[in-house]
Amino acid sequence: MLDSASWQADLLELFGGTFAFAAAGPRAHEDWRRDVQAVMTLQVKDPRAWKTLVFTPPTSSATSNEDKPFADLRLDEFDRLLYLVGRESATQLLVALQGEFYQASNIPDFATHRKRLFECAREVLSRFGDKADHYTNAAAARKNPNADLTNPDTEWNCLSAFTTDCGLVVVSDSEVGVFWAFSED
Repeated sequence: MLDSASWQADLLELFGGTFAFAAAGPRAHEDWRRDVQAVMTLQVKDPRAWKTLVFTPPTSSATSNEDKPFADLRLDEFDRLLYLVGRESATQLLVALQGEFYQASNIPDFATHRKRLFECAREVLSRFGDKADHYTNAAAARKNPNADLTNPDTEWNCLSAFTTDCGLVVVSDSEVGVFWAFSED
């Protein structure tokens, strides 16, 4: 069963050593995009008081706030930038985010760690239940919500101030989660 300690351990297993953002927040609005926006801008706390992970690339930009890595997005932009994906695709993407260019094949010694990484991803997603919706900015999901996102096409809609970013938004009836990785040249 997922608890605070396993949540933190799973996030570190999935995102440790990468520039990443992993946070959850409450569903407080009928429009889930408002709740996701609140999590992205760290305006809300995790309703379970579990750890949030924010580790972004250094940047030379004077306007960048490393604690708030996402662009100032309007709600309607989420509709254009995010694509609905199935749970298996979401699980694959959570694993892939650790690899360079968000490719599981670029995770060092992936074959050895594959089983454990997928277990961590499933456990993290279990927090949101079986009926949660999943969204990504990976272009591979644009036309196929069940795309294999273990090694997605290297095209993403950027939602941050960094060179590239890729991630997953999870929406349940009571909570939202934002899991993102960043790269900066």
